[in-house]
Amino acid sequence: MKEVTKKALVSAAGILMTISLVGCGANPKSQSTETAPDAAATVESGSTDVPPEAASKLHLKGGDAFPNFEATNISNDETVSNEVFKKNKVTVLSFWFNGCTSCVKEMPLLQELSDKYKDKGVNVLGVNAEAGFTDDAKDEGRDILSKQGVTYDNIAFNSKSDANQVIEGLTAFPTTMVIDQDGKLVGDPITGGLDRLEGSELLKRVDEALAKAKDN
Repeated sequence: MKEVTKKALVSAAGILMTISLVGCGANPKSQSTETAPDAAATVESGSTDVPPEAASKLHLKGGDAFPNFEATNISNDETVSNEVFKKNKVTVLSFWFNGCTSCVKEMPLLQELSDKYKDKGVNVLGVNAEAGFTDDAKDEGRDILSKQGVTYDNIAFNSKSDANQVIEGLTAFPTTMVIDQDGKLVGDPITGGLDRLEGSELLKRVDEALAKAKDN
């Protein structure tokens, strides 16, 4: 598998960060510095991209509660918090960053999921791992979403939010989490990009969570 490593200095956050990009299914190399992904990072086509950070990692698993967070909707700058989980029967969190080709490639499938399941109480919510650190990253993220025709909401955790520890603990991009009404993960995080929606593990998790959800 091909391997690309690129370092970026995020002046707005005052943090030196490193991003590793590796082939599909591989684990990231251990890094000692903390970072947000570089907007200019390049990836190999079809790869699974590995995130920044390695300072204070939080590795979530099935049944864990997603931590409280403060975030900004990168499309309209509205404030979003973990209260969003209570407003929907199921929330699909898709973690991505601007230079991740696999993340962008799966967006039409996530849009399809959003369109088909929105009326059933399913909310698809993208989480851009770098847009909370610089305005340039936020602008680039908006441009990507526009070009992909994405209408589901996308957020960026505030740079000082504890929820960034979740991003630091990810082993690959994209990573997708299915969250129930109580804010708990349904199964372990799903790593790697979608290549289809029907028959996917993601759809199975969503259907499972819907079957257990309370009526609003």
